[in-house]
Amino acid sequence: MTAIAIVDDDELVRRALSRLVSSLSFQAIAYSSAEAFLLEVKDRLPFAALIDLHLPGMTGLELLEELRRRNIQLRVIVITGSEQEGTRARCLQAGAAVFLNKPVSRDALGDAIGPLGELTP
Repeated sequence: MTAIAIVDDDELVRRALSRLVSSLSFQAIAYSSAEAFLLEVKDRLPFAALIDLHLPGMTGLELLEELRRRNIQLRVIVITGSEQEGTRARCLQAGAAVFLNKPVSRDALGDAIGPLGELTP
């Protein structure tokens, strides 16, 4: 089963997104921080990652930049509950494939992940 990583510091959001990802027939792997995700990503490279923009410690944008610096190729979907001006553009410029506002609907997430055969990171 294809894995989708979820990086969000809010346990309730991680659980909700995990259920959403599972409902789309993907395996959800949840992380409470960017740092925890980075510890495992090379050994357990998911197809895609849902990354919360506002994480404590390393932010979602910083994580996105670190993935690029490490040349880790995966589809990144940035999610946020509070978008600030220019944030969407900075995330897309840093390599995010999609930028979504919370709450994320099943349809929006399905569209963001897309059919596996048609996607490139």
